[in-house]
Parts: sequence; C-alpha cells; structure tokens
Amino acid sequence: MLVAGNNKGHCYVWEMRNAREQQTTLNPVHKFKAHQNYITRVLLSSDCRHLATCSADHSTRVWSTQDGFQHEASLEGHQRWVWDCAFSADSAYLLTACSDHYVRLWDLSTSETVRQYNGHSKGVLCVTLNDV
Repeated sequence: MLVAGNNKGHCYVWEMRNAREQQTTLNPVHKFKAHQNYITRVLLSSDCRHLATCSADHSTRVWSTQDGFQHEASLEGHQRWVWDCAFSADSAYLLTACSDHYVRLWDLSTSETVRQYNGHSKGVLCVTLNDV
C-alpha cells in the first residue's frame, strides 16, 4: 500500500502489486478528505491497521485502514502546524511533533495527551519512538 497527502487535505491510497519488479503497477483504490489544509505527514502503523495524518490545520487524525479508511480519532491541542508523528509498537499511542515547540504523546483509546515534552526553543519537525 502506498499512501500520500496533498496541499488540499486529500489523502490518496494505491495498492502496490509486484513490488519486487522494477516497474511496479500502482492501482488507485481510495481517496478521502483527511484535513482542510496541507497534509504534512502520512504514516501507516507497523501492523498496517491504522493510518495517521498530520496537518497545517494544527491537528493529527487517525484512520482505520479496514473498510475504507474510517475516521477513528482527532488529536487536537497543538497551536501550529503538526509536522510528524510516530506510532508505538502496539499502535496504542502516537507521538506528534509541532511548530509550537512541543512534542505530545497521545493515548489513542481516549484521544488525550498523556505527556507533553517541553524545552524546545524552536518548532519540532520530526520524532521517532523506540518502545520495543
């Protein structure tokens, strides 16, 4: 599966067949409106059951990849563009990086911030999580 977002908030999904061949055939399978503004990051969970989208609209959204990309959660609270995210190994948590100088750890079962990491003097552009 190949997923991409654009500057109008649309998310596009293609099915990849013959990924081992030099020329891969991409079959478009789905398009949906994820945000009202630029999508800055699209990330599949390690089990490919969830998709996270970050946006210039100050939010991150989580989607189920089962049954046509159903909306699961909206993570609201950042004050500027959300640039990046990282799923925990079990997909129960999501880490987000934002221009507002904060990194947040979200519990996806409640859509609440578990922890906010302060101390950055400038916006945070990328995050990673190693909880294995």
